[in-house]
Amino acid sequence: MKAAVFYQYNAPLKIEEIEIDKPKRGEVLVKLAASGVCHSDLSVINGTIPFPPPPAVLGHEGAGIVEEVGGDVTAVNPGTM
Repeated sequence: MKAAVFYQYNAPLKIEEIEIDKPKRGEVLVKLAASGVCHSDLSVINGTIPFPPPPAVLGHEGAGIVEEVGGDVTAVNPGTM
């Protein structure tokens, strides 16, 4: 999947292909249709908000379609928007 990866403080994110694991228990994989970079993400990039050392894929705002669900997920199914 394509992701904007945070590697270094005060530097641009790098767009690259990454691999992720299949959803585990209680997790959902969502194919994003839209995503935003919010002030919190910018604060991590510029070092204002303490964050574990990079690399990391930032972001917590997005909209899309559920592709896979892990065990015990009952609120959504693949195809849910």
